[in-house]
Amino acid sequence: MEKRSVPQISVIIPAHNEENYLGRTLNSLRQQNFLDYETIIVCNGCTDQTEKVAQQYNNQNTKILSLNEANVSLARNKGAEQATGKNLIFLDADTLLENNALQTILQDFKDDHSVATTKTKADIPKLKYKLATGIKNFYNQTSLYQGCSGVLICRKDDFHAVGGYPLFKVKEHRKLIIALKKAGKYQVINTNALTSMRRFEQWGLIKSSLFWIKQFANNYVADLKKEKYEIIR
Repeated sequence: MEKRSVPQISVIIPAHNEENYLGRTLNSLRQQNFLDYETIIVCNGCTDQTEKVAQQYNNQNTKILSLNEANVSLARNKGAEQATGKNLIFLDADTLLENNALQTILQDFKDDHSVATTKTKADIPKLKYKLATGIKNFYNQTSLYQGCSGVLICRKDDFHAVGGYPLFKVKEHRKLIIALKKAGKYQVINTNALTSMRRFEQWGLIKSSLFWIKQFANNYVADLKKEKYEIIR
C-alpha cells in the first residue's frame, strides 16, 4: 500500500446546513493550481444534505467528519485535530478561492507571520456590497482592526499552542487572531475570497451593521460565550 505523503496545507471547512453552498466551495478548491493540500470537511449539527454533498467530493486527500452539535468553533478545532499539514487554512463553507489562492498563501505567509487572512469580494456585484467589503479590506489591510475575510491562515503548531478556537459563536476569529499574534505578525494575503452576501440579503445592511457594532462593543464589555449568532436556514 502506497504511503500517503504529508501535505503542506490542510484546508478545514466547517459546514452546518450548507448543502446549497458547499459544492461550489469544494469546486473552487479542485480548481487550484497548487495541489499539495488536504481538505477536511466538518459537518456539524446538519439536518439537510450537507454530508451527502461532502461525500460526492470524497477522495484520498479528503477527510469528512460528522458532529452532532452545531458549533462552528468546535468544528474547526475538531478539523485541526485531524490535520496533517504544517499550515492550516480555515475556510467558510460559502467562500470561494481564486485559482491561485493556495499557491499565493504559501508564498506570502512568511516565517515572521503567525496569522493571516485574505482580501474579500462580494459574490453579488451590488454597489452597497462592494462598499461593505471594501471597508472590511481597508481596516484589515491598514491594521485598524485585523479581522478575518472568511479565510484564516496559521501554522498548526501555533494553533495548538494557543488552544485553538475559543468556543464562541461570534468574534471567534478575532479572539484567535489576538492569541496567535503573540507568536508573530498579522498579514493580509494578496488574493481574494469571494464571500456570500446571503446574511446581508436577509438582514439588510443596517441590521447587519448594527449587529457587528454590538459584537465589537461586547468584545470588551460582555461575555461573548453568551452571545448568539442567528443561523440563516
